Amino acid sequence: MYLAIIYEILFLVYIIMASILAVILIKRKHKIAPIIVFLSIAGLIYSGYIEPQWIKIREQKIEIGKLNKEIKVVILGDWHFRPFKGENFANRAIAKIAELKPDFILMTGDFLFFDDLPAFENDLRALGGLVKIAPTYTVLGNHDYGIISSDEPFLYTDSHREITKILKERGIHVLSDEQEKVIIKGEEIILAGFDEYWRKVRYPEKATSGLVQDDTLKIGISHHPDIAYKKEATNLDLVVAGHTHGGQVRLPLIGALGDAESLMTKADYGKYLPNHKPPIFNTIGIGESGPHVRFWNRPEIVLLRIK
Repeated sequence: MYLAIIYEILFLVYIIMASILAVILIKRKHKIAPIIVFLSIAGLIYSGYIEPQWIKIREQKIEIGKLNKEIKVVILGDWHFRPFKGENFANRAIAKIAELKPDFILMTGDFLFFDDLPAFENDLRALGGLVKIAPTYTVLGNHDYGIISSDEPFLYTDSHREITKILKERGIHVLSDEQEKVIIKGEEIILAGFDEYWRKVRYPEKATSGLVQDDTLKIGISHHPDIAYKKEATNLDLVVAGHTHGGQVRLPLIGALGDAESLMTKADYGKYLPNHKPPIFNTIGIGESGPHVRFWNRPEIVLLRIK
C-alpha cells in the first residue's frame, strides 16, 4: 500500500513543480519554454489520470478450425489493483463485459501491485461479479507471488494463497499447472493453466500432460507469454497471456517503451501472433505497474471470437 501511495505523491509533486516552473518562465517572458512545460504537464495529467481510466474494447477473430460454432471469450490481464484503480474501476469494467455476453472469461494474473493484500481485498472480491456473467478462469502472476523479476528473490509479500482463496470463494476457477475441461455450445474445450513462470518451483508439464494434436480445442492460459516458446505448449492451439502491458507507454512509430523481461520481443508486445506455433494472444492488460501511467496504450477488455 505504502509504495503505491509514494508513487501517487511523487507524481503529483512533479506536476506541481512543473507548474511552478511554467509560471516562473512566463514571468521572465520566455516564449517557447512555458509552452513546452505546459505540454509536458498536460501529457502527465493525460497519461496519469485519463488514459489509465479510459477502457477500450478490443475484438479479435481467431480461426483455429476446431469448432462448429463461434465462441466468445473475454480476456483480462494485469489488474494491478492500487489507489484510484480499485473496486469502482473493476465494476465499470464488469459492466462493459456484461454487454459483450461472453461464453467464458479468462484472466492472466497479476492482481496486485507492490502491495500487501489487505488494503485491496474488496477490490479483488469485486471480481466475483464476473462469475455472474460467465464461467471465469484465471492463473496467477509474478506480482501475486511477490516476485519482481526472474533473477530476484521475493521483494514484497507473497499473497498468492490469500488471492487464490478469495477468488475461489467468489466462484472463480484458479488454475495452477493443471487442466480443466469445459463444455461450450455442446463442444469440449480444454483449458491448460500455467502457474507463474518466474517461480522456482513449478510444474508446467502438468498443465499439458496427456494432450495430443486432435480435434479438441486446447487453450493455454499463462501470465507470461514465454510459456508459448517452451515445449510444454507444443500441443496447444492458442496461448493467451499478459505481463507485457503492451509496454505500458507507447509512442507512434516507435512502439513499446517499457521492458517486460520476456522472450517476446518488444515489437510483439500486446499483439496477436497467428503464425507462431502455437499462436499467442498477448493482452496489453487493464492495469499498470510502477508509475500509474499509460500513453497511446489504453487499458483493454479483449473479446476473442474463436472458431
